[in-house]
Amino acid sequence: MPDLTATVLPRIEDHQINNLPKDDDLIFPFYEGYSLANIPGTITRLLGAPDFGKSPLDEVILSPLGGPYEKVVLLLVDALGYHLLEEIRCTEKDSLWCRYFDQTVFSPITSICPSTTASALTTLWTGEGAARHGIVGYTMWAKEFGMVINNIHHSAASASYDTGGLSRSGFDPQSFIDAPLLGSHLVDHGIHVSAFMHRSIANSGLSVMQLKDVDVMTFADEADLCVSLAEYINGRPGIREYIYVYYSDVDSLMHHYSSQDARIKLQFSFFSALFDKAFIQNLNKRSAQQTMLILTADHGSMTTPKNPRYDLANHPELTDCLVMQPTCENRFAFFFIKPGRVQDLQDYVKQTWPDEFYLLDPDEALRQGLFGIGPFKEGIRERLGDLIAVPRGSAYLWWAPKPNPLAGRHGGLSRSEMLVPFYALPLKNIS
Repeated sequence: MPDLTATVLPRIEDHQINNLPKDDDLIFPFYEGYSLANIPGTITRLLGAPDFGKSPLDEVILSPLGGPYEKVVLLLVDALGYHLLEEIRCTEKDSLWCRYFDQTVFSPITSICPSTTASALTTLWTGEGAARHGIVGYTMWAKEFGMVINNIHHSAASASYDTGGLSRSGFDPQSFIDAPLLGSHLVDHGIHVSAFMHRSIANSGLSVMQLKDVDVMTFADEADLCVSLAEYINGRPGIREYIYVYYSDVDSLMHHYSSQDARIKLQFSFFSALFDKAFIQNLNKRSAQQTMLILTADHGSMTTPKNPRYDLANHPELTDCLVMQPTCENRFAFFFIKPGRVQDLQDYVKQTWPDEFYLLDPDEALRQGLFGIGPFKEGIRERLGDLIAVPRGSAYLWWAPKPNPLAGRHGGLSRSEMLVPFYALPLKNIS
């Protein structure tokens, strides 16, 4: 089966969004067939269900996949960038991702903008870009609640240890997204949907928001996940279903130690070996014949060495231009600027960090499709601020009123953040 890298990667690298800056390291989301927004439509095709969300992946990827399948398993490894999987695949010949590669359809695709978990995972459950589903970043100005909110914890962004605290302001996670959800769509067409998630996040606000009509299965650790997943599939012959599996340890280690730390490869290699032994090799032949496994990621990552130059506490001239703290992500910041101070902020950024940030006009970014293909959510423009800071290289901005704990980040448009793998393995090929 084909490795489509040589075909698809040049298309992604050449993809332009008019009037937005382009340099050798920036990759724009490719919503027209080569992005996470196209995966839900691909899943419905593979299961023989009616179309959902935006179009499926381009035919150059979709055609070799075959189908329909009785079961599709999507393994989402948070922060597993395309280049990280390629490095592991090329250097660890015993890894399942290398050993079964000739039986795989493999291609790079892009994340979305912003390349952050809350936004990207919502895309995987809606088939829409962030400007349509409305979750634009880790933190976000929400006019309806009069505050900046945390889209993972569903709390005020300034609050600590208050997960779910938005409920006191009338926030209902099940109604906050007004885009149709993939789980409900599949269930409506006779396909069962389940999600395997670590028990610490299985009932989080973000999960509740995305997983309507989905049976949530919890696991304690990798062994529990892999054995339980095999038992689950083996015990359900003849049932058409979509099975979503979310694994977060790569992302957690990346944030704490940087994207290039040895712990990341070791952890993913450990997980991969266990996934092979306890899941793939435990599937019975009948189950394997009917199952497609897809490996992908919500985003990649960038090493961002701690640097006081990027701490806004050290830049009162800039913060004086703002009506409130920036939102979204440290590597994709939305500035909300006082009237008459836009030029002051632009001048300060240019003088302080020459060639380290692009400043985008949010209206232009929306018009050019950076946040997805319309129609867009009503009121989305209010969430984007007055200027968007897009970093070059390893730059970022830190504005939380606490020490910076992060050595790795994502959210921006660099190729290491934007390129993610699409690795599709029909398990009948190895049974």
